[in-house]
Amino acid sequence: MKRKMTPGSLSHFIRRHVTTAVLRAGLFALCCLPITGCSSFLVAMESNAIDDDPGERTFYQQLADESIETKAVVNLHAEDDRFDEAHLVIQSYNGYVLVAGQVPDEELRQITNDVVREIRDVRRIYNELEVAAPSSTMTRASDTWIASKVKTFLLADSSTPGRRVKVVAEDGVVYLLGMVTKEEAERIAAEAADVSGVQRVVRLFEYINE
Repeated sequence: MKRKMTPGSLSHFIRRHVTTAVLRAGLFALCCLPITGCSSFLVAMESNAIDDDPGERTFYQQLADESIETKAVVNLHAEDDRFDEAHLVIQSYNGYVLVAGQVPDEELRQITNDVVREIRDVRRIYNELEVAAPSSTMTRASDTWIASKVKTFLLADSSTPGRRVKVVAEDGVVYLLGMVTKEEAERIAAEAADVSGVQRVVRLFEYINE
């Protein structure tokens, strides 16, 4: 049986459907906003072109470097049990990979190159491994302190791009990775060499144009 619509129920029916239509229109407008509105907003806010900094790693490159470091350690230990007796220091910056530390024999140095080379996003390998007994706990603590001091001085010096430099210390030798100009590399290396405890500075930079 068809229900009779009173004036009150008719008014309620109209209000309900008008409200629904308004909500749908609002949601549709919000969905469209990221496509058209955001681009217009950015254009209005930024009239000049946004230039890429050639010395800065992208977010993807930072993740790739972390992945390289993890995979290198895991894959090396999985490749040969003798790496369990080694001391490995592996750092990557924009695909430039440093492998330092000590291994039991020369064969493991070559195996290191073969394993790391197979990892995705690796662009260059610096194999600084020594055939020697693993460094002592005291030596490693000293290396950590040296690397921390060098990094602190680079960040404090306005003439050196400290944020774009990765500092690694191993047995008193400081390795410098990063994307810098040749002029910046000179200043960075000189600053690092002046830090007490540093025996030698090795530049492993990727050079960029100014």
